Amino acid sequence: MLVSGGIVAPYFFLVYLLAILLGLCSALIWGAHSSVSMLGMNAGWSSLDLNAARVAGGLLISLPWLGWFYIKHQRPCWKHLLVLSCFAGVPFSLINITGLQFAPITHSAAISLGMSPLLAALFSKPLLGQAISRDHWLALLLLLGGVGTIWVGTPLSWSYALGDLCFLIAAALWGLYGVFLRYWKIKPLQAALYTSLGSAPYLVWYAFGRDWPEVTVDMLTLQLLYQGVIVGVLAVFFYGVTVSILGPQLGTLFSALPPVVVPVVGNVLLGYQSDVYEYIGILLVVAGMLLAFVRPTQYFGGGRR
Repeated sequence: MLVSGGIVAPYFFLVYLLAILLGLCSALIWGAHSSVSMLGMNAGWSSLDLNAARVAGGLLISLPWLGWFYIKHQRPCWKHLLVLSCFAGVPFSLINITGLQFAPITHSAAISLGMSPLLAALFSKPLLGQAISRDHWLALLLLLGGVGTIWVGTPLSWSYALGDLCFLIAAALWGLYGVFLRYWKIKPLQAALYTSLGSAPYLVWYAFGRDWPEVTVDMLTLQLLYQGVIVGVLAVFFYGVTVSILGPQLGTLFSALPPVVVPVVGNVLLGYQSDVYEYIGILLVVAGMLLAFVRPTQYFGGGRR
C-alpha cells in the first residue's frame, strides 16, 4: 500500500499513525470508564442512572448535528442508526455497566473490550470475507493469555460468573459494531452520532419511569461529560476512525488495551491495588498488540495464512 518516493508513502504513514493514536485514545478513555462508573455507583447511582447520563450527554452533541444534517436536506439511514445503536449504544452500555455490579473492574476491561478483537476477527470472516493471518492468530492468543492471567488474581464465584457473562455479551456487541462499520462503510463521526441518537428513546423511558437518584452537581457534571460526550461520542468516533483505516481485525486490537489502563486509573480514583497477575497480563496484552502490528511471519518467510 505504501509507495516509495513522492508524497504518497509519507501520506499513508501519517494516516496509519493517526489511526494508531486515535485507537490509543479510545483505549485510554475506555480504560477509565469502569472506574468513573464505579465512582457513580459508590455515590448511589445504578446502571440505569449511568446509562441515562451517557445518553443525555451524547445528545448534547448529536441533536445539533441532526439539525444541521436536515438543513442540508439529507436524512439519516434509520436502518444503520438502529443497528449501530444496538451494538454500541444502550444495550452495550447497560450490559457492561450491569456487569460491574457483580464482577471487579479488571474483569470488565479484560472481557468486555479485551475479548472483542477475537470476536471481531471471527465475525470478519463470514461478513467481510477477511482471512485471519498467522500473526493475527498469535497476537490473539497472547491477548487471551493476558486477560486470562488477569482473572487468576481474583477468586471465582457465581456472582463473578454472571458479571463475566455480561462482559462477554458486551464484547460481542462491540466486535459487531466494528465489523458493520467497515461493512457499510459509514463515516466514523456519523456512526458515533447514530449510536447517540438511536439511544434517545431510553432517556424518555428513564425520565418518566424511574426515580432519579440524589446527585451532586459535581457528580452529575462528571457523568454527563464522561459517560455521554467522552465515552458515548468521542471514544466511539476515535474507534470508528481507527477501524475505517486499519480494518476491524487490527482496529479492534486497541480494545484489548484497557486492561493496561484500568489498574492505574482504578488506583488513582478508587484506591484499587493491582496484583502481580495483572501486571503479567498487561505485558502479554502489550506483546500481542506489538506482534499484530509488526507481523514477523509475514516479513520473515511465514507468509499469510
